Amino acid sequence: FKHDFYGARINLLILGFIRPEYDYVSKESLIEDIKVDIEVARKSLEREAYARYKGERYLLEFTGEGHDNEVAN
Repeated sequence: FKHDFYGARINLLILGFIRPEYDYVSKESLIEDIKVDIEVARKSLEREAYARYKGERYLLEFTGEGHDNEVAN
């Protein structure tokens, strides 16, 4: 994205569950789990069952305030 999207509307589709929510004792342990979550999500999205969502226009086209009709890469 060309700008920060904080406060903007986003389109999303929840395709699965990675882990439960935890109360972290340190910022570092939270960051480490987020990195693991990203890798798990990335590998999951490579599966054939999720391939059909990759080109879903609903997820790629952003309209409304703060988006200027941008398309995700």
